Amino acid sequence: MKASAAPILAIIVATAASVITPRAVNCNGDAFDLTVENWNKHRVDESIRAFWDEGKDAEGVDWPGADTYGSPRAFTTMLGTRLQNKGVWTCSGMPFDGRCDAEPCTEIGRYNKAGKMVDGPSRWGVFALNSVINLHRWLSDIWEGVDTGQKRANSIVFSAAKDFVKPDEKLNVGAKSILAGASFLLGLLGAVPATAVLTNVANPSVGLLSATLGIHLKSSTGERNFETADAFFRVIESFAQQTRDNLQEANSQILDSANDFALQIISGGAWVDAPRFDSNKKISANDVATFYRKNMISRGINALWKQYNVYVYYTWLNDAGAKPGDSKCDLDRSGPQDSKYCADDGVYYLYMYRAGRSGADYPYGGAKLAADPYNINPIWAVESSVRSFKAQGLNYDAEATDLSKLLGARGIDDYLNSPERLEGTWTLPVCDGSSRGRFNVDYTSQKDYDPKGGRGEPPCACGIDGRDTATFIRAANFDAEAAANKCLVSWTETKLDDWPAGVNRITYDEEGKHFVTKKAVENCIKNTHFNAAFGAARPRCSELN
Repeated sequence: MKASAAPILAIIVATAASVITPRAVNCNGDAFDLTVENWNKHRVDESIRAFWDEGKDAEGVDWPGADTYGSPRAFTTMLGTRLQNKGVWTCSGMPFDGRCDAEPCTEIGRYNKAGKMVDGPSRWGVFALNSVINLHRWLSDIWEGVDTGQKRANSIVFSAAKDFVKPDEKLNVGAKSILAGASFLLGLLGAVPATAVLTNVANPSVGLLSATLGIHLKSSTGERNFETADAFFRVIESFAQQTRDNLQEANSQILDSANDFALQIISGGAWVDAPRFDSNKKISANDVATFYRKNMISRGINALWKQYNVYVYYTWLNDAGAKPGDSKCDLDRSGPQDSKYCADDGVYYLYMYRAGRSGADYPYGGAKLAADPYNINPIWAVESSVRSFKAQGLNYDAEATDLSKLLGARGIDDYLNSPERLEGTWTLPVCDGSSRGRFNVDYTSQKDYDPKGGRGEPPCACGIDGRDTATFIRAANFDAEAAANKCLVSWTETKLDDWPAGVNRITYDEEGKHFVTKKAVENCIKNTHFNAAFGAARPRCSELN
């Protein structure tokens, strides 16, 4: 099949069909109801492929194929110009500018060069055009939502860079810690359209959209660190601009390039009834803006806190089968109640360790988190961090493609209702303390709460057998040597009361240089007179380790 250089509208199918009277079709009938069922009933996939590759569509109309339509053009451009009486039809504009639209269904069919419909109305054409428009509107809504969301977040992000850091201290935050897993936008795309879930139709749009956006969703600032609130603010602002640019490029790659990418994405009727979601399922540009604002503010605070020894600590309470409101977790008062998250038969609490003070305390600015203008429940920060931890452990530096897949599978409701709680939004390190609850302390209490000295040291064992301790110590920015020394004293003080069963050594760095052995603690218990008030045992215990 040889390509022709003639203009698109000058290429028509030269048959006697030019005098055929268009078929009479009631466009208000069930046959034109935009549903996946009708998509399949009218063999739209088969007809679209005939239109693009050459062949006869399901309505008996012969198409010569894309190679005969003139210079290389996008599938969508071909579709819009060949099926409507328009000179040029394009879906390249961002935001949605009205050029990517569809005529009434009675006007959609095959036209000759004189501008007369010779075959139509085309049922499959109506379905195909509306699917393309829905896809473009969706990408455009996200573009507009990101733009609006960043504008709404600007002043709040700038304030966060002052409220959630140690006073009078330079920042040392990497952009990568904010943007790692920024494929949350891909997760958002993956959650739509709901039709793919509701009808069990295979939807290739998730993978294809992710592949297209993923190529471009990279930040040139990803490896940079910045030291001022202004620089912190600017990197988030620049990410928003880059995201808009990436969405524009993705839209062009999908809808305005000489390929059949859009054909693949809309196949199966995946986007045919996108605008027909019921009102509580449809995501608007305003929804995206709200999601983006909340998500990026949370990510920013998360990145600021990860400069310090901020972490989440879990204690197993054997709470299986407990009724809500009457569980051991509900009744637990060992930690700060404003961040208590009940899950996994136990309890999670939020802490920041401050060396030289009384140990666990609020993270910097933590008391402001739930107030205006942030309005972020501390429990959400804990829940999101726990979800992230379950998804990929403490490996938070990795590109969070797995997280975006999880988010896509989660669906629309979680995006709209709780963006601060999603995987990847918060990634504060989590220590699974098993049943070692003595490392909890309610730092919000007015009384001097100091259970067994647990307030004076970081968590000394993470994981059932302590095997995750070194990874946690690194992720939470603890000094491994200092942690080992403090924990040696702690284990001595408690006389190995909650030492992991069957374990001889707990290591506090991944190189294995700093550790505490059970034998050293036993020797320390035997050979020293431990004095917590004066710390007299610390040097002698350290020598025995």
